Amino acid sequence: MPTIRVTVSQSAWSKDEKAQLVAKLTDGLNDVAGASGKGDIKRYINVHTEETAEGGYAMGGQMVG
Repeated sequence: MPTIRVTVSQSAWSKDEKAQLVAKLTDGLNDVAGASGKGDIKRYINVHTEETAEGGYAMGGQMVG
């Protein structure tokens, strides 16, 4: 079962924005699966959104969020 994990700063995205993000990530992965002959796997795709506290992660050696 394919799983997508997304980490965002706490409160950076509204509930509606996260729902849009989840829908687009799911559709994108499903499109790739369909184009590569795997068929429609949308119902099997899991998206986990994790929120970190401010300063809870870094990118390129710099604190983010």
